[in-house]
Amino acid sequence: MLHFVENTDQIIDNIKTIEQYLNSAVAEEKQFAQDLVKKGRSMLIYKVGGQNHFAPIRFLGYKNNSMSAHLENEKRESRDTAPAVQSIMGKPFSHDAIEKEFLGYADKFKGATLKSKRKYWRVRNDHNKYFDLSETQNTEEATIA
Repeated sequence: MLHFVENTDQIIDNIKTIEQYLNSAVAEEKQFAQDLVKKGRSMLIYKVGGQNHFAPIRFLGYKNNSMSAHLENEKRESRDTAPAVQSIMGKPFSHDAIEKEFLGYADKFKGATLKSKRKYWRVRNDHNKYFDLSETQNTEEATIA
């Protein structure tokens, strides 16, 4: 049984997982992640190399989520994870410019994008700056080296 995330670090771990899938050489993983993004109604915004990326909270809102765990319980929805994410990230927002940016991001992927207005949360780092995954990876690589 999956449990809801309790802190930003657990959300970031799931962001790393979904980014891994989006960049995977395994077609099923890549398509799984792209479909999640395109069908998301409640999205977290984070940066990779200074560019906004989007991931659905229905995936990010469960501790240590994975493709296999998610597929085992496909009935999950963003309304299930929204309270957990909101308790960590605060209230979501909607903005036409962000919606337009999301649509541009999602259009890079195969398939149709859900025709629904979305709500968004931004992930921030410890210094209250927008979280950039590539900065974390560079820090981790430097620590490992």
